[in-house]
Amino acid sequence: VSQVRGCQIYLQGSYANATNIRANSDVDLVVETSAVFYSNLTDAEKALLHLGKAPFGAHEFRDHVEQAIRSYYEAELVDTSGNKSIKIAAKGSRLKADVIPCVQYSWYKDLRVVAKGITFWTRSPAQQVISYPRAHIDNGISKNSDAHTKGWFKSAVRMFKNARERILVTSP
Repeated sequence: VSQVRGCQIYLQGSYANATNIRANSDVDLVVETSAVFYSNLTDAEKALLHLGKAPFGAHEFRDHVEQAIRSYYEAELVDTSGNKSIKIAAKGSRLKADVIPCVQYSWYKDLRVVAKGITFWTRSPAQQVISYPRAHIDNGISKNSDAHTKGWFKSAVRMFKNARERILVTSP
């Protein structure tokens, strides 16, 4: 994966947001390439910005990530049949992980980028998913700030997650 120019690997979800709990702890990893990107631009707008066709697409990138993960981990630990993510089973002290291979997504308004996120396609049915994990992390930091919740936001999220897990475990 690291051979693809512009590839970044980072956490998203509860670990990235520091809202993970023991009862429900898998690691959500984003493997993102910025070597290509998708956007909300029309073909005419792409032409105005002199944007050409990319050398590869999201599906080829996912295949590349799958191959890299399979070559690194034991075959029986890697499940690539998922609709969205590649699942890596826990082993020893390593937690299970969901890996999302994706490409950069740029949201334009008036031919200017106003937001950057990620995009990928589900397998069945093939649907585009657009997400903004870095903005989500930034929003969590802001909500947890002294100015907003005096640092209680993330603790409150963990409290509700633990309560939900307890209800699910003790429900008949």
